[in-house]
Amino acid sequence: MRVALTMLGILAIGAALLLPDVSYARPQQIETPVTVTGTVTDFKYGRRGEVEGFYLDNGTEVRFPEHRAWEVTQAVTIGTPVLVEGSERVGRRGDVHVKAQVITNTSTNTRVVIEEVVNVGGQIVEVTYSRSGRMNGFVLNTGDVVRTPPPLARALAALPADASVQVIGMRRIDKNGEQHIKPDTITNRATGRVIWTR
Repeated sequence: MRVALTMLGILAIGAALLLPDVSYARPQQIETPVTVTGTVTDFKYGRRGEVEGFYLDNGTEVRFPEHRAWEVTQAVTIGTPVLVEGSERVGRRGDVHVKAQVITNTSTNTRVVIEEVVNVGGQIVEVTYSRSGRMNGFVLNTGDVVRTPPPLARALAALPADASVQVIGMRRIDKNGEQHIKPDTITNRATGRVIWTR
């Protein structure tokens, strides 16, 4: 009986490895798109004293990555009227805040784009790897760099070397100043199958 169960397990794993167009998904926190306006009353600081957001006069808390703080504080100061486009999120402690995608100083029309929704298609011309040797994304012939999560590596490895894909996601700048797309969906354009959805 044990031998039979072991063989079934091996066969199931083998079958999973051979399926190129399987969709992989992971649970995601629900985010509601929002646009809020108000006047900045104070900045939010992290444990190390870094700016990671601000508060509006209507009580809204706005957050953004700390490595973008310099850009934001050049465009926005206390007393600045702003328009914030982003998504409403619930934090680990149940706190509600807005994750900023675009912050606009409405008195000067200065914009800071934290994240940009993109829909790009192209051929994969290069696969990228982390320092540990794990596949962590790919480069399209459009020049766009796509960063992918670990569960997607197997599906990408099964695609042809010059596969054509459609990527919908967020273009952002990481803490090293490099621009990349964090995908929400990746579709194999040849088959129309979605191989990743977040």
